[in-house]
Amino acid sequence: MSLSHFARGAISAENSRRQMMLRGFTPNGHPLWEQPEAGHLRHGYPNYDAVMVLNTRRTRPAHHSKAGRMGITKPGARQWDANELFKLHRLYPRATKEELLSALPERTWRGICGRARADGYFRAPRPLKPTGNALLDQILERARQRNWSRAELDAETNSRKYFERNAWRGGKWDHRTHIRAVQVLGGQLRARWMHPSAPTSGHVGRAGNSNSFQPQAQR
Repeated sequence: MSLSHFARGAISAENSRRQMMLRGFTPNGHPLWEQPEAGHLRHGYPNYDAVMVLNTRRTRPAHHSKAGRMGITKPGARQWDANELFKLHRLYPRATKEELLSALPERTWRGICGRARADGYFRAPRPLKPTGNALLDQILERARQRNWSRAELDAETNSRKYFERNAWRGGKWDHRTHIRAVQVLGGQLRARWMHPSAPTSGHVGRAGNSNSFQPQAQR
């Protein structure tokens, strides 16, 4: 490519700049920035709301773009070093927010979470709240271990959103659904007898008999 080609390009660019200065607009029709507007932005940065009160003909994206061209924007976050990444990967799954911020004092919580997700690390799930039914607690814990959602558990047991809606609240236990859930999750039911005593007169379950049982799931 000859030097004359670059020379023509430089001349064309200079002519375009002169035309913009004469007309006061860019080729896209936007007004050129004036010195008072740029001064407002320089002194008011980063409070764009206050600057836009003075520069009424400028949009927020226009202020962002101009601030970048003026070189007054904040520098980007520095790169993560090996020590920070080691702490992040080791602590992120189970450490508290306060512990992470203390271990990584130069990082924000948003930055910590974003980098952890980008590296494939996630927060450990919170412990399940007890339902008041030992068998149901075992079912929900087993479903979590197998990465089943409650909607999927409902579908497998044909339980009409019993698990998804926490329909057991108030003690409304659906024992048939519990039995089906144990089966589809690959478990078995067994009875654990509490306070065993010798049977009397061949009757079980009458008042005064201390026999009782608590069903439990068995893998």
